[in-house]
Amino acid sequence: MNNALKLIIVAFVVASCSGNTENVSVPNDFNAETIISQQNNLQKILTKEMVAAVAGVPVDKIGEHIENNINQQGQYTILYSWANGNKKKVAGGKHEIDDYNSFSIGFIKKMTLAEFEQYYGTNEGLQMQVNNMAKQEHFNKETGTVESKYIADYAGRRKTEKLENVATMSFWETPMNALHVLAKDAAFTITANFGDDEALAKKKASELVNAILNP
Repeated sequence: MNNALKLIIVAFVVASCSGNTENVSVPNDFNAETIISQQNNLQKILTKEMVAAVAGVPVDKIGEHIENNINQQGQYTILYSWANGNKKKVAGGKHEIDDYNSFSIGFIKKMTLAEFEQYYGTNEGLQMQVNNMAKQEHFNKETGTVESKYIADYAGRRKTEKLENVATMSFWETPMNALHVLAKDAAFTITANFGDDEALAKKKASELVNAILNP
């Protein structure tokens, strides 16, 4: 085999593998209870330093925003974002603002393998959200109706892909660009926003999961 042909084969193999997410293992000594107990202390699970390392940006360039309005057993999510150097037009193209990439983490709970697969691998989880809204003590019927319609619409556009090589089980969800992860019996969700590059978002989300599980 001549050198030129070897280079072509190597280039093909690299190109074929470039879209794969990395293998993320769950260490034998991983304690699921530890991460579950920190469901309202997310900065201890996912730090700015982890985000900076995976995103390849300085720590001091990363902003932190806590979302308090998450209707998931009183939990919140935390969003880390940073300017990506691009601009986007707003107000009908009249103004330009900085564009941002981001990661977030939230929705930490204890789940069995079967529960996780049903909740995230199907639309069952979305239906459960609708059902749980109606059970709230101070349920606002008007707001609940709007949210239910949004969830129903989203269910029609939602797609999930099971990733065989990430943690105990995981699903990549679009168009949200969310990686739902089960590590033993601890479930959590990472979202990744890298513009229109879904392959990069999936890869970076997997890298972030690896940083959490294998620090």
